Amino acid sequence: MVKIGIAISLYDKFEELSLLIDIIRSNWNGEYVISVCCNHPDGKKKIQNLDIDCYSQGEDINFSKSLTDFQKKINLNGRVLDSIKKSCLGAINHGADYVMHLHTDAWPLNEQSLLNLVDDMKKFKKGIGYRGMGLSKYRPDCPLGHVDDMFLLFNSEFVKKINFFNFNPLSILPNRLSIHGAISSLLVAKAGIENLYFYEDHTNLLFWDGEKHNPLFERAKPTMYDLKYKFLHVHSQSFINDYSRNIQAMYLFENGITNGKYISIFLDKYLINKDILLEEISNYENKLYLKLRFWGFPIIKFGRFGRDFNKMKIYLNSSFRIKLIYWFRVNIMSMWEETIKKWFGFELSPNYSVWPESLNDLYFKNLNQSDYPEFLIWWKKSNSE
Repeated sequence: MVKIGIAISLYDKFEELSLLIDIIRSNWNGEYVISVCCNHPDGKKKIQNLDIDCYSQGEDINFSKSLTDFQKKINLNGRVLDSIKKSCLGAINHGADYVMHLHTDAWPLNEQSLLNLVDDMKKFKKGIGYRGMGLSKYRPDCPLGHVDDMFLLFNSEFVKKINFFNFNPLSILPNRLSIHGAISSLLVAKAGIENLYFYEDHTNLLFWDGEKHNPLFERAKPTMYDLKYKFLHVHSQSFINDYSRNIQAMYLFENGITNGKYISIFLDKYLINKDILLEEISNYENKLYLKLRFWGFPIIKFGRFGRDFNKMKIYLNSSFRIKLIYWFRVNIMSMWEETIKKWFGFELSPNYSVWPESLNDLYFKNLNQSDYPEFLIWWKKSNSE
């Protein structure tokens, strides 16, 4: 009997964690290893009553609003990579033969779909299963392709054999790569393309109302639902009020997931009539669109807002100067994509090069060493200083 592990990483989304564990423990038939890695300093205490098999404390990598943009990018990528690594290793060390990594807001809503995915991995003799835009989609922060950091599936024997999780999360060019680019680079370099199973390409993801995503931007926000595998992601920060919870409750109910202490309480509080919910969200969304049109976006897709309500609100509440800069930037990008890129295939990309400055000097000058455990720090003071 194959033992499957669920590796979950988080900072402080403890409510969603309790719901995710209820999905697995109270609504699925099989026995699963649940491994959790949390960066919150009180994480272990806050989840002590949840039914998990192993807990890992994420490394103490500082992240706060006061950091510079450069520091935020590196520190956040470092924390995410570290928590993926530790949560997966926890499940592997606990005897899981296959391990799927999830964030707390990424929910597999159908047990059989996960089992079918594991069967496909065995059938095709693949070591790691992934989804995303894939290794043929390149952009500046994903030079080797785009791989989603949710719903990653690992064959434990394979990743142990290649020592896949032996990496420093701060040494995978976190200033240059997004989390998606970092993972794709790890997959290509350590696993090899021939050992990868690409099971979903982000072209058939749905919003809460059944509308298809534009796969070129804002795939994960505010929601993404894979109808084939019943994989759900709801980015709560993209919504206002309780819309994100109402949507989560809607999907739980529609997929027959109603058992469990935390799910029962959640459904009682947030489940409302679907038609009423969709109409209310649609009315709110249309009000935002009207305001955006007033500020120069008669064609909403040019704004790169997707359907992220919070992103729209931030733009609408910004100063006139910021609005003007953003308007010019996105419309120039749109014109480029509709002409030069469409006709000749050229990408309009920023120059990420810092040469002739070295990465060592770049990191030393811009990062605070006190933000990290000492053993993760690979950069040193420049000899020229």
